[in-house]
Amino acid sequence: MSEITNIIDRIAILAEQSGYVGCLEYWSVCGGYNPDYPPRLNRTQMQELTQNYPFHLPSELYELYQRGNGCLPIGLDLNKNWDSFNSYFQFELLFSDNVFLPFAQAINYDSPSSFWWKKNKGILEYTPSARKTLEEKLTCSLDWEDIGSRVFPVSIAEKGLYFVLGSERQQETSPVLFLYADFVVSIKWSSLTRMLFAVAEVMEREIQAPRPSEDELLAIWRSYMEEV
Repeated sequence: MSEITNIIDRIAILAEQSGYVGCLEYWSVCGGYNPDYPPRLNRTQMQELTQNYPFHLPSELYELYQRGNGCLPIGLDLNKNWDSFNSYFQFELLFSDNVFLPFAQAINYDSPSSFWWKKNKGILEYTPSARKTLEEKLTCSLDWEDIGSRVFPVSIAEKGLYFVLGSERQQETSPVLFLYADFVVSIKWSSLTRMLFAVAEVMEREIQAPRPSEDELLAIWRSYMEEV
């Protein structure tokens, strides 16, 4: 079992312990409940959706979407109806209004993503650690001019966009980057797996007594980040 699968199991158990409710009535990303929209995907479905994508997405991303497509499971009960949104909670990054995107919306995120990258690639700035991490992490000949075509958004927020990058040879992981409204790109987590470790630790602390302060939870959250 992979590391990201283990941490999703941990989050699923914590969600059940915390009394999370299913996202049947709260599926805002899809514009309301859609019984035809799969809450999890298989490899064949994802390959069909990415047939026109010119790069390979990281393995951990495929594993994540096989467990929850823009959501995460509640508990591990094998007798649950895993085709029902009642068995999942809508996954949002902590301390923000970020929405975790379903796979089909992420791979087809053309507006404003692709247009923005093509128009503004010449004025993008990368923090030093972002450029260094990307050069070390992606074992492809990374062309900074075509980085827009590698983008796979995982979460959108009012202040920017979280994304991972495709590569010419499939990698196990990708850094999770953030594009700010002022055209600066930084690394937030070294991988999706590390991001989910932060989620799990905050969830664990929230169900302990006494209740932690927001500052304490933020400190846990930030301890997993590459940059703040």
